[in-house]
Amino acid sequence: MPHFDISEPAELDRLAGEARDKIGRLRSRVLRQANGALPYDYIVPNGVYEEQWDWDAFFVGLHLVSADRANGVYLKNWCLNFLRHSEPDGHTPGGIRPWSGRDARLYHIKPLMGQAAYYASIALGDFAWIGPVWDKMARCVTFRERTMSDRMTGLVKWWDSMESGADNNASLVRRYHNSMAAADVNGFMVLDYRAMAVIAEKLGRAGEAAEFAERARKLAAAVNAVLWDEADATYYTYDAVEKALVKRDVYSNWVALWARLASPERAKAMIERHILDPAKLWAPHGIRSLAADDPDYNNENVIKPYSNWQGPIWPHANWMLMHALMHYGYPEAALAVAERVTQLCLKDLAENGMMRENYHADTGAPLAAPDFISWNLLAAQMLDEARSGAFLPDPERTLFKD
Repeated sequence: MPHFDISEPAELDRLAGEARDKIGRLRSRVLRQANGALPYDYIVPNGVYEEQWDWDAFFVGLHLVSADRANGVYLKNWCLNFLRHSEPDGHTPGGIRPWSGRDARLYHIKPLMGQAAYYASIALGDFAWIGPVWDKMARCVTFRERTMSDRMTGLVKWWDSMESGADNNASLVRRYHNSMAAADVNGFMVLDYRAMAVIAEKLGRAGEAAEFAERARKLAAAVNAVLWDEADATYYTYDAVEKALVKRDVYSNWVALWARLASPERAKAMIERHILDPAKLWAPHGIRSLAADDPDYNNENVIKPYSNWQGPIWPHANWMLMHALMHYGYPEAALAVAERVTQLCLKDLAENGMMRENYHADTGAPLAAPDFISWNLLAAQMLDEARSGAFLPDPERTLFKD
């Protein structure tokens, strides 16, 4: 177990307050008024972007509702903007440009639609808005299962590494299209099915609620049956073409912990042998996106043709893992992650007047995408959440329950 080197409470108080103020005040810069192909006010990753991207806007939306429940309207709008461009079969883009609509680079939206609708609704205290778009939403959510699932294992797959958001994920990049069943796509899918089950129940659709709950149960079981490697004590990506696990110690493996799909025994083994090992994922400035002992490990400042997920610290990924660490009984590790990521973002703001999308895992140096404001807004709340044990968008953590 590494030494966590956490600051004294008074210093944590100072850092948490500074994060709420200096990072939180930037949230207005990610909001845009309805424009062109985006008929509802929306969220962008501030910088060179004017598009609505699937997980950028989703994670920003989670930050916004933690600050003010009325901001649930932006997650509601996230859903409505994407559904505006959903095909009759549910095929939905992962990005929308105001001037031209569908962005074909992201084949299908990440499994976040149900979760966005759920968090919007609990923030606003209103599920009724989903009724008129329920059928379209259900087709969107189930599209991946219907067109990108592996019949042998029951797992769902990414179309390609770019669709996953972790652009050059070492277990995905440059492999076949529609072949890779990673722990992240399946973990997000389980949570989306659970969200749809809750929504259906709220809308009085008991039969569909039961169907979505059963989808979630079966998929969670498949993750644990296929993606878990007992000898290595971790989840991996499954290559449905080669019918084998891709044994790379990558970010996407952790999402099974975020979705709480691991038993306490498995989580303990994975966390202690991978997450908390300084020779693998535990770094001086957070959790690496690829293990340090992987031959492809690097912290290069790259954004084209891929953003770099082969080593650097990504704030929103660390936020997810912070919550997993809290859930599985590692509060000190979670607090250390929160403090380190908060310090990265605050230091960048102090020294350079901006934040970036990722940071050097070993030195803390700011890397790609200058003046990037997006999911790194979660750093405004990481210390508060780590110290309280709360998940602010959903204090009861409904989606994490079977």
